[in-house]
Amino acid sequence: MTERGLRASGYLVVVGRHSYGATFTVLCDSAGRTRRLNVQSDSALTERGLSLTRTPGGPWLDGAGKAPPGGPTGLDLNNAIDIDLTASAFSNSLAIRRLGLHRRYGAEEVLVAQIAIPDLHVTPCMHIYRTVSLTSTGAHITHSGPAGNHDISVDRHGFVIDLPQLSYRLR
Repeated sequence: MTERGLRASGYLVVVGRHSYGATFTVLCDSAGRTRRLNVQSDSALTERGLSLTRTPGGPWLDGAGKAPPGGPTGLDLNNAIDIDLTASAFSNSLAIRRLGLHRRYGAEEVLVAQIAIPDLHVTPCMHIYRTVSLTSTGAHITHSGPAGNHDISVDRHGFVIDLPQLSYRLR
């Protein structure tokens, strides 16, 4: 984190019947808006890559400078300010931090560019975040989205610490 924004990178591993891994890098501007995402996913069957970039007020573009294909949701992908990686609890931090929900009570409906891992299909979808409690060390937030309803614990900087039964941050 700097005064110019946030750069984050990570690696996801999902083990099970259909195991896969993915690496990602996210770049946000000083207002917390996602500007760039690079994802590489691999499984026993395939490897895929996706690069998305968004200029202020402009459309999302893939690495070839074209609009990424999206599903027929009735929502405009270009109105999405945040991204959501389906296998990453971290990506919830982006909207929570941008909206300041880790520092105040509130409820916000957020349109995100959802990226399915491992196939990297991009779909616009709605997420709802609501701050339930604030503490000296962070906040508890409820989240509703296509994957269901979840309770999220974040630290005082708005980064996800725990998403029960799905993910937790190693300390």
